[in-house]
Amino acid sequence: MISSYYLCKVKSTVVSSKTSSTSTSKLKRSRSIGEEEVSVSVKEAKLETTSDVFSIFKPQADIQWREFESVMIGQYLTSDIKKIEGRSKIGAFDLDSTLIIVNGTHKRSKDENDWKWRSKVIPKKLKQLYEEGYKIVIITNQGGLEISNKTSEKKRKEFKAKIKNIVNNLNVPCEIYAATARDKYRKPMIGIWKYITEHGNDGVITDMEESFYVGDAAGRGENWKPNAPRDWNDTDRKFAENIGIKFYTPEEFFENDKPAPYSYGDFNPKSLSQDVELFAPASPSLVPSDRHCEVIVFVGYPASGKSSFAEKWLISNGYVHVNQDKLKTKAKCIKSCEEALQEKKPVVIDNTNADVESRKAYIDLAKNYKVPVRCFWFQASEALAKHNNMYRAYGNIDGPRPLPEIAYSGFKSRFVEPKSEEGFDEIKKINFVFEGNDDEKRKWEMWYT
Repeated sequence: MISSYYLCKVKSTVVSSKTSSTSTSKLKRSRSIGEEEVSVSVKEAKLETTSDVFSIFKPQADIQWREFESVMIGQYLTSDIKKIEGRSKIGAFDLDSTLIIVNGTHKRSKDENDWKWRSKVIPKKLKQLYEEGYKIVIITNQGGLEISNKTSEKKRKEFKAKIKNIVNNLNVPCEIYAATARDKYRKPMIGIWKYITEHGNDGVITDMEESFYVGDAAGRGENWKPNAPRDWNDTDRKFAENIGIKFYTPEEFFENDKPAPYSYGDFNPKSLSQDVELFAPASPSLVPSDRHCEVIVFVGYPASGKSSFAEKWLISNGYVHVNQDKLKTKAKCIKSCEEALQEKKPVVIDNTNADVESRKAYIDLAKNYKVPVRCFWFQASEALAKHNNMYRAYGNIDGPRPLPEIAYSGFKSRFVEPKSEEGFDEIKKINFVFEGNDDEKRKWEMWYT
């Protein structure tokens, strides 16, 4: 404990510095203490109030860190608090560009000391929320800190040091959840929120009406306010929407700005029309009544619904299923197709078949065996297919790993619209129609990216 004599000496030095005309070294350093900006020189101190003097000597508390799967979890306790209690109201905040910004004009933080409060009202506002019965939680996506990657250890240590600086300055009991991987815990997915409400709140039921999330990734366009750039993303708004709690931007919450217009772009799973025909043209029928031998070549993005469609409409009707994900090579796919034709069985080629060259081998086989060949072209857009990819991975328990971005960029770069001139006897357009129960549809309509 610092003696009262020493504190008096410090106060005396501060007061005398106001009247002294001595000019010393120009070297200065600045740091944020509470809500005041303090400038300190080698032999000169300028503080506005004695309360700032006391804040310099405020004890620095450590954060208790633990890991849960890919999530770093930190718990900050002030000197008078032994445990963060469960509370029904949760005030949750993004970190970067919401609570803090870099201390300069550069975009990325240089080190654990390169930060300042986005607004001077933030510490006071968070303390007020805590005193009003809110549990204060910081939920942040942090790329480059993946727990399973040993090479990220240095960055994780720097992040922990930065968080220690921030919360000691804040001095409000709080929890920090950092999603370090691209998985179900990364916003806008709600894995972290589920963990908090189901395992990290002492069994206290969350008041969804009173709880909220504040974040800067809100989908606002260019010049949403004069000269403001567009938001870099919309994941914070989507995160709150997925949970079903109120959302605020930092400007709305800390500065009382009015809500600004925003957009999710061209794709929104909730507004996707399900009142469409499954395929067009309607005639001839999807499966011939006489079940004659034929070749059907699928064309479409990964996760556009091809395999589910094949299972429901074709494999169940006796079609041999040829899929490169299972057979591994195109040569084996061609061989499997030919074997089916030799046995006079209809066959469906369930691959992406983006270009003319990838489709040609199957068209040639059909012509050689003198059987019809049709193209089923799946109409799901890139955005819809990517959404299905993430839903398939994270909307279900033990889903497969999501396909990488290159699977989509590769298809897009190679895609050539199928035409009858290639040799197809018919080209059917297949629309995506979600099928599932109410709970499955609710999960499908959530945001995953």
